[in-house]
Amino acid sequence: MHGRTRVGVAVAAFSVLAFAGCAPQDELSQNELSAPESTIATTTTETSSSSSEALRIDLNPNAIAYDYFNSTHVPHGITGDEEFVFVTQPLSGRVSVVDRLLGREIATLTPPPGGWLLPFALRMTDDGKLAVLDAGGFPNPNIPSVARIYEYEFRRNRRTRKFEANLTRTISFAGLPIIFAEDLEVLPGGRYVLSESVIGALWVVNADGSIAPGIMPDSLAPGAAVPKLAGCAFTPVVIGGVPFSTAGNFAPGVGALAVRNGQLYLGSSCRGGVARVPVASLTDPTRSPEQRGNDIVDVSPRPIGTASEALKGFAFNKWNNDNRLYVTDTIGRRVLRINLTTGAREVLADDAQLFDFPVAAAFLPPVAGVSPLVVASDQEYRLAALNPLITEDLLHPPFVVAKIYVVR
Repeated sequence: MHGRTRVGVAVAAFSVLAFAGCAPQDELSQNELSAPESTIATTTTETSSSSSEALRIDLNPNAIAYDYFNSTHVPHGITGDEEFVFVTQPLSGRVSVVDRLLGREIATLTPPPGGWLLPFALRMTDDGKLAVLDAGGFPNPNIPSVARIYEYEFRRNRRTRKFEANLTRTISFAGLPIIFAEDLEVLPGGRYVLSESVIGALWVVNADGSIAPGIMPDSLAPGAAVPKLAGCAFTPVVIGGVPFSTAGNFAPGVGALAVRNGQLYLGSSCRGGVARVPVASLTDPTRSPEQRGNDIVDVSPRPIGTASEALKGFAFNKWNNDNRLYVTDTIGRRVLRINLTTGAREVLADDAQLFDFPVAAAFLPPVAGVSPLVVASDQEYRLAALNPLITEDLLHPPFVVAKIYVVR
């Protein structure tokens, strides 16, 4: 499917996901830079269920995993530093702040003016600095969604020991052809790259907040697409005994992103597998945004015989010399790591309760020399609003954020 047909089916597919709280508020102007605002976070008392239930541990030859933080809220994006772990909970319109040592929620990130619409992805941009991608809501043919990146500075108050944060800048994508913003990654020089998974495009946000197309179709006319970024038809699968498809059988295009050594690594629910493109190609002035897509090459293609594959949660451990890419296999309910030279994959952890549709992952900076991987799973195939092949929710709360210690 291409062009308007592809986009129309995609919007119909996503429109069923327009949960309460996802309708966009008054739009901010594109590239609006907000004045710094003092935002003292809301203190909360939600704790990991692991504190009152038996710890669940998954032992594998290469890693040890356990349930680190469990919540009644559906999670999605995740990142953290030496003191805090941040988890977006998009359907609840909140961003949880978790004490890294205790695995307990201690606060929620104060929303921007107008509130959260669909806080989706997270990245640490520097020490004490956090970027939150709010997708603006799921695509709705009647209400345009406007993605925004919110930049925060945060700290632990030395006197009160409480978490505090300030919203320092807002970058709006209003007016741009973005139907659904799925992920962002930090680029050198204070830039970002954002993935748009319905049309199939990559957008570059410059350090000054200006936005330019990186790779995208030259036109939205029927038949126009960047093949390795676009969406396509989804082949239904069975996950843990539950039949799963997507509304309209639409498989989104480019989603998960991660950068390493000048290369941008890409995931796609349409194509499966992992691809890459040089970061420099995103701003090549000698070619059109569509022509830049010719530089995308496969690194680890979807295995032959695999009907559908959606690898998410791309993560590198930048604190050591491990150049392998860590990814979450949502449909396989496991965590993999991939040799970027050969494309070979190995299973790192595969407990189906700890990794029940894992969608995001991030390495935390080392404390006492140890840098764990945290993984959020959202069970989305068990939600009737997302899975047209079931008639009622089949959720198994709580929703788990697992922690993995890589041992070799």
